[in-house]
Amino acid sequence: MGKWTDNKPTYTAGRSHDHEFDYGEFYMAYVAAKQQRLDRQRSQVQKVSENIKKDQQKQAKTDEM
Repeated sequence: MGKWTDNKPTYTAGRSHDHEFDYGEFYMAYVAAKQQRLDRQRSQVQKVSENIKKDQQKQAKTDEM
């Protein structure tokens, strides 16, 4: 046979080709980014909440004096 048969790309079932979009991969990247944003927001809210509690405790101590 000719040399062109040696360079044929092989495609296996379940693997996407270079020209096809893998929407599952896009969705997983979206979910991961969303989770990171939610984690960051959660930690920011926790810090603010802790600061509010500290301020309230300081205010309560100064009110007692």
